[in-house]
Amino acid sequence: MDKAPILFLFFRLEFFNKQIEANCCWISVFIEKLSWSMYNIKNNKLLAIVFTLLKIIEIQTAQDWKRTEGCVIKRRYTLLSIAIVSVLCFICIIFYLFSINRIGDIYISTTNEMIYSTKKDFLKNTVDNLISEIDLKRKRKTELFEKVVNQTYEMMQLKIYLTDSEFNEFVTNFFQNHPDYGFMTILVWNHTGNYAVYDSKNSAKNSWEDTLRSVSDDLCAYRTLSSEHETILLGVSKEYMDSLVKEEIADIIRNAKFDGGSYIWVNEIINYEGGTNYAIRRVHPNLLKTEGMYLSTNIRDIKGNLPYLEELEGVKKDGELFITYYFKEMDSAIISEKLAYAKLYKDYNWIIAMGVYLDDLQAVIDHTNEESKALASKITRILLLLFMIILILSYALIVLVEKLYYRHSKKMMEYEMNQDTLTKAENRRGGKAELTNALMQYRQDGAYFGIVMLDIDLFKNINDNYGHDAGDFVLIEIVKNIKCMIGESDHIIRWGGDEFILILKDLKEAQLIALCERILLSIADLKIQIQNKQVVVTLSMGISFFREDDLDFIEALERADKALYMSKTNGRNQISVVK
Repeated sequence: MDKAPILFLFFRLEFFNKQIEANCCWISVFIEKLSWSMYNIKNNKLLAIVFTLLKIIEIQTAQDWKRTEGCVIKRRYTLLSIAIVSVLCFICIIFYLFSINRIGDIYISTTNEMIYSTKKDFLKNTVDNLISEIDLKRKRKTELFEKVVNQTYEMMQLKIYLTDSEFNEFVTNFFQNHPDYGFMTILVWNHTGNYAVYDSKNSAKNSWEDTLRSVSDDLCAYRTLSSEHETILLGVSKEYMDSLVKEEIADIIRNAKFDGGSYIWVNEIINYEGGTNYAIRRVHPNLLKTEGMYLSTNIRDIKGNLPYLEELEGVKKDGELFITYYFKEMDSAIISEKLAYAKLYKDYNWIIAMGVYLDDLQAVIDHTNEESKALASKITRILLLLFMIILILSYALIVLVEKLYYRHSKKMMEYEMNQDTLTKAENRRGGKAELTNALMQYRQDGAYFGIVMLDIDLFKNINDNYGHDAGDFVLIEIVKNIKCMIGESDHIIRWGGDEFILILKDLKEAQLIALCERILLSIADLKIQIQNKQVVVTLSMGISFFREDDLDFIEALERADKALYMSKTNGRNQISVVK
């Protein structure tokens, strides 16, 4: 026997042993290729078999080493992750224990500030809303009186053809015999004699120009009508209009109900310099009997504060202010600290104010503090328990979350890809898959499927008359209604535009037609509210079924489409069947 192969075998075994120790598979492969190229052992079958066995053992050893190395690496990363989580949990618990008292103080302080800020926002928003209501009422009253003046003007214009004496007599008799016009300012001026022929409010001056200049500034609405020698002025005074608004606002304030004994009050400033009788209490729900009394900036509360003086100085400087003082609680003799917001409404010289009592603030804080301490103690125990649970379940939880997230993401992606984003019906892509599956079941199991094609009658008119948003709303409502009437194994597919396809399983022809008729009636009974109008919508339907000679579902759809066309042609809002 040739000694060269034997020497090579010995060399191979020695190197294989070293390879196992060093885990250097690639060197082994390189030496093997080099050795086989140097020695030809075709004539030595035994050596060939030995070399083959060594190769198998070498490959297996390399694979085992790689798997072992991978497991070790994974285990190391797992242990490292658990160690990191454990350290983080331990740090969090230590930090929590050391900072719990500080957190409690901050929490109480923040709670106090939040409650106080919330009360201030409530007061300011309520007063601002009331002032907006005043402005709105004044605007509406002005518009109303403008209409009244215009109507009276048109009535006077019909009499302008009369002579001056006849016209004056008509005006005098009309307004004296119609007391419901008593709120109006009526002035007839004779330009020839330069005097007022009729003056309902005694507002005439030495000349027409002076009179008009003086009167017009005090009117919220007016018009003038002139003849050859005379001019008549018709108007309504701002004072009368404002008196009506003030009465209505006073009623609103007195009837308003707020939690916690809060209410709105109004003081009217007479003297912006303050002092005795500087203002009149106009509206005060808590002290109704004192409405109309004079106020003084020298009045003090039980703590010696001068709330009226502070209020007056604040609104003079900034137009508004927040103020705290002590005042009697509503429907009670108890005097408590009160937070108030006051704002000046300059047109009426009104200080409109609202207040809330602060006696409940400390009770809320104490209650919150007790709850927070109990909660902190409970959280401490829970954190210790969670620390142990996290150590045990961290690795398993990570793996589980990854799997669940992947499955959920995949499921949601498939669901969104097959769903119509507007109506939440299945889209055309998902519908094709369902139609294909239905045809396959029909061929394999003989399952009975009804294919219904439907669309909305005169849907274009809805888009044209009410806009595409209204059309979208109609589509959504119809799909919702149909979904409530079909089974869980049935499908509604938006095929395109206002065209839909229903796949209805296990219904014979008579049952299918009956269901479709119920759907037609249900949709026709819908009163869809669009732009304050009730819109009635109807459907047309075409029904078909799978046949044994159908090559694909398209042929069934073509028959359903033909049936739908028949329903449209025969007057809409009906069902047609093409088998």
